[in-house]
Amino acid sequence: MAGASPTDTDECSLETARRELGGYAVPVDRTDRIPLSVAVGRVLATAATANDRVAGAALDADEAVFAAGHQVRPADVGLLKAAGVNELLVRQRPQVGIVPTGDDLVEYDAGTDERVETAGFTLAQYADRWGGKVTYRTVVEDELPSLRMAVQRDLTRDMLVVTGTEPGDEVREVVRELGEVLVDRVAIDPGRETGLAVVEDRPVLLLPESPVDARVSAVQLLRPLLKSFAGAPLADHPTRSATLAGPAETDPAVRSFVPVAIDGETATLLSGTDLETATRADGWVTVPASADDPAAGDAVSVQNWDYLP
Repeated sequence: MAGASPTDTDECSLETARRELGGYAVPVDRTDRIPLSVAVGRVLATAATANDRVAGAALDADEAVFAAGHQVRPADVGLLKAAGVNELLVRQRPQVGIVPTGDDLVEYDAGTDERVETAGFTLAQYADRWGGKVTYRTVVEDELPSLRMAVQRDLTRDMLVVTGTEPGDEVREVVRELGEVLVDRVAIDPGRETGLAVVEDRPVLLLPESPVDARVSAVQLLRPLLKSFAGAPLADHPTRSATLAGPAETDPAVRSFVPVAIDGETATLLSGTDLETATRADGWVTVPASADDPAAGDAVSVQNWDYLP
């Protein structure tokens, strides 16, 4: 492992981290012309104009149905079809390269002292669902030339995510040679060892190895970044109220995201940062920095990061 980085003690708030990354998120100007049948979720590059009059909607031919920048919803396509719109010009999905790193990681069939890579693979599914066009790479070993080639290879994308990294390691040494590490830590837990970097004007998100840390960081940072590149709205996660079965204990210096399992109206805290914890979580409770920890019996708001309609 490489020595401690020069900015090893630097830490920023989540809000600052989002601003730092967002400063490099120029909305994608590449476009696709697509049929109406696959338009849900895409963002209009130009206004969608009616070809036919729609009496039931008080809409005339040549009138704009939706403005540029509108994200097409399932309810929108019926109106567009009635207006004689069969295809739309939409922004291309922002491109994101996801590069997992680690000497003991394999894609399948882990042997002795090996583990199947899951953090990057899982994030690829999230990024696709959030509107990104994902390139998921095979695992890269922690060796400087290999890491350097892996980072340079994906600089054709709009952004890059590297998993399995921490302050002072080979990944950050390579990124610092090629560009700039903006900060080595973000004041969130889990995910405090998340780093932010920029290489050739591409934002690079450096995520820890643990599945829980990587997921928290991706939800809080990669999701807003993808939406900024897409010019799409950042919707709130669905929430529900629940009663805590036991007290939470968080670090008052950072914003904490506590995974819970839900049974009826009761939320049970989950511990650990392994794959089982990441998978069992039915939702997440946010505890701001310096806030009092919620106690057993407290009503809490639980965000569902995996909502499927």
